[in-house]
Amino acid sequence: MLNLKPRHKAPLGSAAIRGFTLIEIMVALLILGIMAALGYGTYRAARISAERTEESLSRSRELEFGMRMLVQDLTQTVPRPVRDILGQTRLPAMQGSGGYGTLSVPTAAISGSGVGSSPGMSFASQSFNSSSKFGSGTNANVAPIIDLTRGGWSNTAGQQRSTLQRVSYSLVGDVLKRSYQVNLDTVQGNKPVVQDLLSGVKAIQLRYLDGNSAWQTQWPPQTIAAAEALAIRPVAVEVIIEFKDWGRVRRLVEVAG
Repeated sequence: MLNLKPRHKAPLGSAAIRGFTLIEIMVALLILGIMAALGYGTYRAARISAERTEESLSRSRELEFGMRMLVQDLTQTVPRPVRDILGQTRLPAMQGSGGYGTLSVPTAAISGSGVGSSPGMSFASQSFNSSSKFGSGTNANVAPIIDLTRGGWSNTAGQQRSTLQRVSYSLVGDVLKRSYQVNLDTVQGNKPVVQDLLSGVKAIQLRYLDGNSAWQTQWPPQTIAAAEALAIRPVAVEVIIEFKDWGRVRRLVEVAG
């Protein structure tokens, strides 16, 4: 016989809709926390790597630009002496010291020449009458490196000035600075334009190849007569710069003419 009694209906929300237990929620949160930690660690590592890559590229561009400016100045040196601020003394077209700082390894191992430096050898700039004081001629931390007159100074603005430029380099702390002035000959009230060229410099060494194929540690050499020394230029200049982070960079620059 067919049973027509109605079946008992389950209360709404009991067996048909069942919620999560506290243990299930805690396990889910634990898994979510582990995945978030792993994801953040990966993101942080990628972020640090990107920042270090950008810093390395920025540093590489700085070194490339600074060395290119230095090489261009040396290559385009011209035999044009300048006058001092009083107009009484003529300064040589190029006058330079042997460098400044302490090289950590022998120069001969890098340059491949017989004339080198011993490990830990220091280079101190010889005192000479520089055409640029870099804002402080009495500061002991300012070491003049080299002064020169260069040609090929582009004049895209059409200013009333020469295409020759007087350029000076100095090591201030660990920063190699480049200075130039609009007037070729120094005049009163003329403030040079100073540019931070290379940072993190530990030491810099300069050597000058004379016409007899002999390396000199200063220019002009003391053996040359004063009148001849005003316009004489070296055949080539060897530049060795040791950085605190990038090690040593060497350039052998042939002077034009």
